[in-house]
Amino acid sequence: MRITLIVHQFPPRYFTGTEQYALAVGVELQRRGHDVDVFALDPAFAEKDGPWRESHETVEDLPVRRINFWMNLGRDWARMEYRHPFMAEVFERHLRDRGTEFVHSFHLRHLGADLLDKVDMLGLGRCISLMDFWFLCPRVILMKPDGTACDGPPDGGRGCLPCHAPELSKQLADHEVADQLTELHATSRGESKPGWDLRSKVASHLERRDYLHERLVRRGTIVAPTRFLRDVFINDGVPEDRIVHRSYGVTHTDLANTAATIDRPLTLGFLGSYAPHKAPHVLVDALKNVRGDCRAILRGRSTDFADYSRALAKSATDDPRIELLGPYERHELAEVLAAIDVLIVPSTWHENAPFVVLEARAAGLPVLASRFGGLSEVVDDEVDGELFTAGDSADLAGRLQRLVDEPERLARYRAAVQPPKSLAAAVDEFEAIYRGELG
Repeated sequence: MRITLIVHQFPPRYFTGTEQYALAVGVELQRRGHDVDVFALDPAFAEKDGPWRESHETVEDLPVRRINFWMNLGRDWARMEYRHPFMAEVFERHLRDRGTEFVHSFHLRHLGADLLDKVDMLGLGRCISLMDFWFLCPRVILMKPDGTACDGPPDGGRGCLPCHAPELSKQLADHEVADQLTELHATSRGESKPGWDLRSKVASHLERRDYLHERLVRRGTIVAPTRFLRDVFINDGVPEDRIVHRSYGVTHTDLANTAATIDRPLTLGFLGSYAPHKAPHVLVDALKNVRGDCRAILRGRSTDFADYSRALAKSATDDPRIELLGPYERHELAEVLAAIDVLIVPSTWHENAPFVVLEARAAGLPVLASRFGGLSEVVDDEVDGELFTAGDSADLAGRLQRLVDEPERLARYRAAVQPPKSLAAAVDEFEAIYRGELG
């Protein structure tokens, strides 16, 4: 089968969970004899080297067509985040030239959901993997600016304007014909045009949810990696029979038996970006209240949220047991996991099923995670790890103290850890979906 994968960024320059999974799935499909290529964005939007740049390269034997464009290529950056007609025209030619039979989308941010229009127009099979909340939330993480969780697009998406674009929302509220502008949106059926005027800018935000929803549910299989994520989309109007739960798969062989018992202080690990919603500060604050022989190693990028990262580093200097390090390369994962005894996932946003948790499982590591979102599905509380109240450093500290005081508890958790689904099993499920969609 000739398959094209779509993703909003791709290795080697981008290496978070979505990109890594798209790469792993593509490589496995290629290994099974499918003809696979990748249509990807390179989200470097600086105005250099012309308004539209493309590269053709190979990543682990997968052909990759990678595209950059200026932020000001169009008249409305907010609209280009989810709706990109020129990208869709390029994608149509790509599909025709390759003779693609099936399209599997992993992420469409800044590529545009109108790529799906071209898939449907050509009558190709399609599948959408929901890797996060992008189809529902312009902030992607379904979290309000004050750090509290959002249950879904308020008022059919109209309530997203004050959350995602507060200055624009205030301009609308202060406008002398605000009510008329809002009414025009209600009757425009998404047919507005991009522009710099207030009505056009407001329309780009207010039309987002319905535009994406229509293209998400039109046809094809939608795959959710957790029951939690599936329920969120069903609550937003996705028909139950259109969305299936299929958990992620990971490669086990290079991680198995990593978590051997080593004579060292109880070593806690955080692996991920130093970001407020990933909440490594909760671990740092908790450890300050834990007595005994323990330490923490944190690995992550500090560039995404520089101010937060600086504050985190300053806080960590108060405790010599805390070591803040930079990110690691993919080939270092087994070594990084072998250096810790317990993975801590203190996220305060609706995590799906972070790959780092599955990788820790493959390495035999217990996990302590926030009782939040999809994390509750991947940690069996008091069996192979523990769940604590999201954002509550005192709750986490109490649980960490118990692990220090009761080493047999950690041994019991470790013995109960079961390996996650294999990548091969996950790709088996995708192949079944492809065959079903193509009849």
